[in-house]
Parts: sequence; structure tokens; C-alpha cells
Amino acid sequence: MKKNIIYWVALSLLFVTGCQKELSFELGNTPGKGSLKSDISGDCLPKTVNGTYEATKPLVPATNTISVDVNVTSTGTYIISTDTVNGYYFRATGTFTALGVNTVTLRASGTPFAAGINNFVVSFDTSFCDIQVTVLPAGAGGPAVFALTGAPGSCTGAVVNGTYATGVALGASNTASISVNVTTIGTYSITTTFQGMTFAASGAFLATGPQTVTLSGSGTPSTTGLNTIPITVGSSTCSFPVTVSGPAIGTLGGGPGTCTPATPAGIYRVGDPLTAGNTVQIQISVTAAGVYNITSNSVTGFSFAGTGTVAAGPNQPITLTGTGTPTTAGVQNFTVTFGTSTCSFSITVLPPLSTDYFPRTTNSNWSYEIDDDPVDSLYRTVIAPTLSAIGNTYNILMETIDITGGFDSSGYYRKSGGDYFEWIDIAGSIGFDPPAQWTEYTFLKDNVAVGTSWTSNGITGTITIPPPTPLTIRFKYSILQKDVPVTLTTSTGTATYNNVIVVKEEYESFTGGIWVPLTTSLGYSKSYYARGIGLIKYEILDGTGSVITQLELRRSQVF
Repeated sequence: MKKNIIYWVALSLLFVTGCQKELSFELGNTPGKGSLKSDISGDCLPKTVNGTYEATKPLVPATNTISVDVNVTSTGTYIISTDTVNGYYFRATGTFTALGVNTVTLRASGTPFAAGINNFVVSFDTSFCDIQVTVLPAGAGGPAVFALTGAPGSCTGAVVNGTYATGVALGASNTASISVNVTTIGTYSITTTFQGMTFAASGAFLATGPQTVTLSGSGTPSTTGLNTIPITVGSSTCSFPVTVSGPAIGTLGGGPGTCTPATPAGIYRVGDPLTAGNTVQIQISVTAAGVYNITSNSVTGFSFAGTGTVAAGPNQPITLTGTGTPTTAGVQNFTVTFGTSTCSFSITVLPPLSTDYFPRTTNSNWSYEIDDDPVDSLYRTVIAPTLSAIGNTYNILMETIDITGGFDSSGYYRKSGGDYFEWIDIAGSIGFDPPAQWTEYTFLKDNVAVGTSWTSNGITGTITIPPPTPLTIRFKYSILQKDVPVTLTTSTGTATYNNVIVVKEEYESFTGGIWVPLTTSLGYSKSYYARGIGLIKYEILDGTGSVITQLELRRSQVF
């Protein structure tokens, strides 16, 4: 953070607050914690919409509802709601009394303005998912008239998704899409059950003509082999094939002890919902081909599962995907079962991220790569001692480009509210002749909007660049971007940091009674601060905007 002119020349708060107040007064209890269940595309699981939705017709909360699943990690009161779309919304309040997956029904309020497909965003805690509701034209709230395409033979264009095995319950991936021909718009409900499997769908058709309907599977297959599933709508019947395998038979690598090997992927942190990138790869040896369904126990709010079809053979890699939200830091131990075989693996959960954009906790440390050179780096760390000055306490950062040569000061920092300050000998830092001039300035604000600018106090001295020149300058800062993702590639790989604030720093001189920008002659710098991580990138640019030199984070550890 040193500011040396010579070096430069050479080189929806309101919404959140409202919800919190509402929760406190309505429910008077500790808020529950958890995450909404969703698929890889962000759609809510399950996507259950109940009732008929017709333009200009007021909705009935008792029958116009949607249902979502929540993985509860801490019991307590909840408010789950959607945004308002097309004149109506959904909302639910209550109390979670059990951990794990809970199904919550949200009731509708309002009147749809117009027909169409409305996309709602459901929110709970820090999680979101999407759900779609179809609104019929006014007066078209009755049942649709349609026929199955392909009747009375095979359903035309039927597409079956997912794996099917006897004794293994169907899940969200088990679907079947069929074609229908609609002659009268309206609501529909299709259900068929065969050999333990049920496929069903309900909704509304907004247009006549050919349509595709996706049926969701449930139940547990009872018969192996080719199952021909019949489906009937009115007087039309067609069928589609579902091949059901027997369950795979084999053993887990490493069972009954530690899973061997067990390779985790992704970052696990308290309070961060797991994504498709949170996986563990294990091995199984299969003696009879078929479908596997491997799940772990749930530990401190999250678990792992995987399903698929596998051939016979030894040491086959299987990927288990994590779901849920970790609640406890440290090493968490999981047990998985495959047939009669069990083994265990461990996942290390990191503490919750600091909300600071420039953390200053003792022993936190960062390693930066300079100008994409893997052997040219800068190491920074926070030491335990602090500095007291002008009535404030500052954390001390140290830095080195060669750890064998010892450390030098990297600055003295503190935070108050959303403002981050550095205490600095500003005269010595920018190359003024002695004496030292210590001052405090604000180098970052995390609670202001993009476009906000501020300046430091002016500092007067004589610059040491020959010939000696009297000069009064100040720093100007501007928020260029806020809470954006930034991807960095260094010699250690590629990493994406979310919630990044980008700050521009410029010099201004006091000349002729006004402050004059020095950006064209001296250039400027850009600092990238990631929430919970700190400075991830620092660029020095010339007056044309070309990068002269840069630091990029390649490793960090925040305590």
C-alpha cells in the first residue's frame, strides 16, 4: 500500500432490514438457518405448483400454493417469500423444529394481471431458487382438451431421463417427456403408475397445437428389464419404455475402513451452501453390473450422494456430490454404504468468511505473484502486536519479497463501520523531503455505491526528484465496481473471487487555487478487494490505461 510517485513514474439494504424487523415482531424467536434445495440450473426442488392461475381472477391462498424443500441447518423461525410478479407473490412463515430437509408450502396473494409464464425467485436465509407459474387467459380456467401424440401406440418423441433400478427410489433426475396435441387451452393433470413407478405432471396450456409435457417420476421400481409404461388422457392412450436394471453388486475401496482413495473437490466453509463443485471421488469394485445409489450420512448440515449405472470391474471411480450447508468448522467424518460394504472419508470445513474486504486478523497471510512471474512474489502477514496512534488502534501488516531476508512494514490499518483506514508517514511514502508527516486516510469504503468518490487531506512538501519541487497533493478514490466476480490466473491455477470491490486511486495537485488531476502524467492504480479475502489484485497503470505492473493473489489464509 506504499504510495511512491517515483515508483509510479518508473512503473437492497432496505429490503433486508424490513424482513428482519418483520421476523422479530411477527415471530419473536431465533431465526432458523438453511438453504433452499435447487437443481444445477437453479430451479427449486421440488417444482410443485398447486391450483389454477387465471388472469384477472383473485388467487385463493388455500389452493394457490407452491412447495419448496429447505435443508435446515439450524432450527428456528422462518419467512420464505418470492418477489412480486404480474401482480401476485407467495409467502410462508413458521418455525423449523427439525434439521434436514423440510417441505414448506407458500401461499399466494394478489391477482395476476395477464396470461403467461411467470418466473418467481424464492428466497430464504442467503439462498435463492426459481419456480415458474403458468397463468391462463381470463375465462380459460377450465380443463384443457388434448390428446396424446402417438396414440394408440408408442408415445411420439418420448424421452426418458435418469437411471432406474429395482429397490432404488426415483428422484429429481427421473423424468419422461411426451408430446400432446392441444385443441382447447386450460389446465391439465396427467398421472400414470406402473410396476412401482409413478410419472405425473400438472399445469396449464396457454396455446393450442403440439406441446411437450415433462412428467416427474416417483416411487420405487419393482421389476427389472424393459417396462412399457402406459399413459392415458381422455380416450387416448400411448406408452413409453423404461429400462430397469438390477442394483450393482460390489464393494467400496478401502472398506470397512477409510475409503481408498477419497478425493474431495471444492471449498467447504461454514454458512456457504454446497454447489455442484463440492464432490468426493471414491472407488468401487463391481462384481455385478447395474445401478448404484450411494449416500453418506449427514454431518453438521451437509451430506454426499451419487447414482448411476456401472459395469462390472475393479477400482471404478464414482463421484458423490455434496448438498446442504456446513454449520461447523473443522474435520467432519462421513460414512458411505454400498451394498453391505462401508467406508469413511473426511472433509475439512473452513470457518465462516469475514465480512471485511480487508481482513486484519492476527496471522492472516497472503501471497502475491508479481507480473505473472512464478518466482517473483510478495508475502504479507498480520502480526499480533498493534499500534496506537491518534486515539486509534491499528493492526500491523508485514511484507517481504524474500523471506530469508526478513520482513519490512506493509502498513498500519484499522476499520470503522464501512471505512478502512491506513496510518502512514505520507511524506516519506510519496518521496517528500523530511520531516515525516504522519496522517490517516481512507483507502476503501464497502458501504457506498458504484461511482462514489472521496479524497484524502492535502499534504505539502518538497519532492525529492531533482530539481527539488514544492508540491501539495492529495489522493482521490473512486468505486468503479462493487460485489462483482473477478477471475485470476496465476502459476498456481485459476480462481474466481466473488463480491469484489474495485477502487481507483489517483493523485491530484493543488495548482492555481484548484485541485488538478495528475492522472495523465503519473497514471493511476486499481485495487481489487474480495469480501472475506482482502486485496486480491493491485494494478499500476500509466496515463493511457496500460498496465505497468501488477500483483495477483495466488494463496491466502484468513483467520
